[in-house]
Amino acid sequence: MPATAPASVRNAPHVGRALRAADVTRAEDGELHLSGAECSDCGTRIFPGAPVCPSCNGERMKPLPLGSSGTLYACSTVHVAPAAWQVPYVIGYVDLPEGVRVFGKIAGTDGVAAGLAPDITVRVHVEEAAVSDANPADASPAAPTYHYWFAPA
Repeated sequence: MPATAPASVRNAPHVGRALRAADVTRAEDGELHLSGAECSDCGTRIFPGAPVCPSCNGERMKPLPLGSSGTLYACSTVHVAPAAWQVPYVIGYVDLPEGVRVFGKIAGTDGVAAGLAPDITVRVHVEEAAVSDANPADASPAAPTYHYWFAPA
């Protein structure tokens, strides 16, 4: 029988992927949004951002604020995962209006993809990670980390 991980570890996958501060922007109203990058040479848009364009190898990348909602492209229910993760959970790809397809967790589904279908609208949720949720190698008082996930709108 596998050892049971502490509750904080078992829940960690459900809070969404950890992001660097550079992958998030704050709107004037205080709401957090994802931030990708756009290549000034060829126009390729990516998330998360990177210093070099994956399409043309250009190094003139500029920040690209991403919207707060998108369209579900595809999703799947995961039933088998590392022992510390709670299963089932739902993952999927979401197309954002800026032309970026983002992969992530889909919350608010009780762990099953029933009721989800391509082309439904989903909302992007971004929040600052609690210190215990952050990767100790990445966390410092000067560099907060964030999580994001999707939920049906």
